[in-house]
Amino acid sequence: MEPRVWVLLVFVAAFALILSEKIHRTIAAWFGCVCMLFLGLSMGVFNNCQTVASDAGGHIFAIFGGGGTVEICHHSLEGLMLHWIHFDVIGLLLGMMIFAALLEVSGFFEYVSVKAAKLSGGDPWKLVVYLGTFTTLISLVIDNVTAIIIIAPVTLRICQKLEINPIPPLLAEAILSDTGGVASMVGDPPNVMIASQASSMDELASLFGFNGFLLRLGILTLLAWVATLGYLRYYYKDWRESKPAHVESILEEDEWDCIEHPMLMKTTLWILGATVVMFSATEFLHLHVEIHALAMAGAGVALIAAKPEDNEMPGHGLMHAVTEKVEWHALLFFAGLFILVGAMGNVGYLNDLANWIFDNFGSNHVMLAVAIIWVSAIASAFIDNIPFTAAMIPVIVAIGEADPTIDMAPLFWALAMGAGFGGNATPIGSSANVMTVSISERGPNPITTKEWMRVGFPVMMITCVVATIFMILFHGTLYSS
Repeated sequence: MEPRVWVLLVFVAAFALILSEKIHRTIAAWFGCVCMLFLGLSMGVFNNCQTVASDAGGHIFAIFGGGGTVEICHHSLEGLMLHWIHFDVIGLLLGMMIFAALLEVSGFFEYVSVKAAKLSGGDPWKLVVYLGTFTTLISLVIDNVTAIIIIAPVTLRICQKLEINPIPPLLAEAILSDTGGVASMVGDPPNVMIASQASSMDELASLFGFNGFLLRLGILTLLAWVATLGYLRYYYKDWRESKPAHVESILEEDEWDCIEHPMLMKTTLWILGATVVMFSATEFLHLHVEIHALAMAGAGVALIAAKPEDNEMPGHGLMHAVTEKVEWHALLFFAGLFILVGAMGNVGYLNDLANWIFDNFGSNHVMLAVAIIWVSAIASAFIDNIPFTAAMIPVIVAIGEADPTIDMAPLFWALAMGAGFGGNATPIGSSANVMTVSISERGPNPITTKEWMRVGFPVMMITCVVATIFMILFHGTLYSS
């Protein structure tokens, strides 16, 4: 058997374990990583040199090549595998988790839960609409993972107070934020990665900015979002008619009584707000600072402002409370996913995918873009769309190099559509989904793969059909360079 086939078998087995829920998804992902390490050491299946952008850095040595690329060669297999992990994504998630943990400690989530329950009058569907819309709107200015990290704990608390099943509103928030985040450059991590690649290409740099995403994907996303909300209303028709318990007592509560540490809450919210503003300001001010650095810096400032006193309260201080609330297993899961996808790219399967797409659809540029929407959507359903997008960007560049007559702008827009909408299908399709499932596990009703796919897969099909229609109609105009 060809050595690289073993890589494919390990990859498939790892994802089958992840989706089966027989063991925890983090354990399944790292089991796959250990198997990949064993294959590399025993069979030498991985190439320790890889071509990356010429501004790449790290603790490695480089042999410079032409065309603005660098061939990076690693001293060891372990160094290569670590290089596959996108630590910028891990840093962004960690920084925002720290913000969420500080807000939870302060009592902010409890305050918002009582406030939202009172605004909805205890109506479950109004909660879905209010929270889903709010999550989508903030996903336009911050990434949807951050939005979920902030909103999902609030939702869980509200449902516990009302004694209703939290799965429908949690699912709705994740799916609506995935869908709505497609419209914004910063709304979905894959969009950030696509914009970063486009900024290095002179012919595309002006198209993929903050305003470019809103202009070209805004109306499409709005229609897809409305269709998604309509399907959710239909699917959860029985749940909508449930009558929450203790509504009267909750409506009588004073939400301000829930705030345990007012100064901590105010300080954290101010610093979080400033961090989010900086996310958007980096483009307008042309600041050479990545958003993961801003997230980590903001979290650090928030911790300093909180003045933790662990030296006076061993084991029970603020830092202990914060580290307990960070979803460490989710961060490890993402790292494992990056390694699994990196292994597939290293042995050439992604180049094979590029060749297959080009051979079958390259003669028709419109159908080529449509094919990328559906390939990206299907792949993102089973591979988190962040590592998939990282792997797919070089595929699109390779397609453009194979045929210079192809306009790559529609292909990148197609990737943004497919990766964003396709991530709705499964609980591991997007980072926001993974975080939602992780947060749901704090309550008595964790979201299962089966329940998610019952809702998410039809939504993926609906939104991708809408995207396909838009691409066919506007390929040569709105989406062209």
